[in-house]
Amino acid sequence: MKVVVIGGGFAGMAAGIALQERRHDVVLLERRGVLGGRATSFRDAVTGDDVDNGTHLMIGAYTATLDLVRRAGATDLLNPQENLKIEWVDDEGATVLDCPPLVAPLHLLAGLVGLRVPLRVKLQALRLGLAVRFGPTPVGLTLAEYFRRTGQGPAARRLLWDPLALAVVNESPERSAAVLFHRVYQESFLRDHRASRLVFLRRGWGVLLERLARYFEGRGGVLRRGTLVEAIEPEAGRAGGVRYVQRARQREELQTGRAPEPRLEPAEAVVSAIPAHALIPLLPEEWRGRPAFAALGRFGRSPIVSVEMWLDREVVDRPMLGLRGCEIEWVFDKGRLFGRRGAPQHLAFIVSAAYRSAPKKNVELVGAAEAALRRYFPAMAEAKIERTLVLREPDATFASTPELEALRPGPGTDVPGLFLAGDWTDTGLPATIEGAVRSGQRAAERVEALTGRGPGVVPDSAGPRSSSEGDAEP
Repeated sequence: MKVVVIGGGFAGMAAGIALQERRHDVVLLERRGVLGGRATSFRDAVTGDDVDNGTHLMIGAYTATLDLVRRAGATDLLNPQENLKIEWVDDEGATVLDCPPLVAPLHLLAGLVGLRVPLRVKLQALRLGLAVRFGPTPVGLTLAEYFRRTGQGPAARRLLWDPLALAVVNESPERSAAVLFHRVYQESFLRDHRASRLVFLRRGWGVLLERLARYFEGRGGVLRRGTLVEAIEPEAGRAGGVRYVQRARQREELQTGRAPEPRLEPAEAVVSAIPAHALIPLLPEEWRGRPAFAALGRFGRSPIVSVEMWLDREVVDRPMLGLRGCEIEWVFDKGRLFGRRGAPQHLAFIVSAAYRSAPKKNVELVGAAEAALRRYFPAMAEAKIERTLVLREPDATFASTPELEALRPGPGTDVPGLFLAGDWTDTGLPATIEGAVRSGQRAAERVEALTGRGPGVVPDSAGPRSSSEGDAEP
């Protein structure tokens, strides 16, 4: 079957690879030259370092993503923790949630014992864990309401849950849907102790996406970059192809001033793996009021701000730290994560749900990051900032409210031949890389069902294995 996939992020790549592994004829269209969408990276022209458009994390519970990386032979890019370990720093010093390799959720309980928080906070955390394990699913509640119902006081929220919730759902507990945090908690902390450990990358996210693309193209998939999709073409009431403009990309084409070339890519099925707001203008006018698409305009967006900073010496001595009481929530030593120590130290600072931070000037955001370093790290007194970059992702995730949760569509639509993928579709998860990958694979299964063969199974031998896979596999 001929399938066109729109979008070269994790959802589109997962859909394209799953379809290609099932021997379909797949063409993947990506607007930009780089892959990854809202989880990508670029090479800094001054330092040569990989810079992510926001530091993204995986965890061991990202089973679909980690399997996709394995099939593509890219596990050498993974940098997993042995066991879950998260550290925070505040005016009283550092504290750590260090979870031993015990049966879940005992590993989490053991980690809480050593965490520097009041005893009442630990008891409240235990109560929340019991509610998630044995209580009802909090459908229709905000996370703040769920915290109140499970007895989480102000200290527990400030020291534990609010920072974690912001990182997980990129939305404040007062606005976010409790069911999403509930699902992540179940999958991460209650099933297997390995599911909760963090998985970093040894390179930027764009490098990982290029490895996935190499696997896709190596098996016969067609990837076209620099394609400006203009419309999903109807044909006898179904999706019959995609109309797009192919922009010049090669140096020779750019030098000769080659004009953009309009093209039509016919297809028996189309998978849209782009954000909801980007899909609307691609639909024929007569389709936009259909049930699958009528609510697309109601999907709000939540921003993320990141500050990249290079220092002339090592100031932060850990790969990742939570910063309590600061506008900046987390700091990552990207050099350490990428295998480089010493000067210049490359740090990345993250602000989630950055509604108040995003409009600020770059100098203010850099100042907030610098203030956090001077507040908590004595070595910063002698350090000099050599370079900074401020990155804003205004559409980093969908706004995960209870109202929106009820509107998230599945992979199928009432237009024959048109399927949806993306972290904003009904995956049961927040806007995460894992949600994007699962959505792409579910869309591929729906396409496969058109052939009458069922979802099919991808064999273990579908992709090459990295020589370092045994060491890197989370």
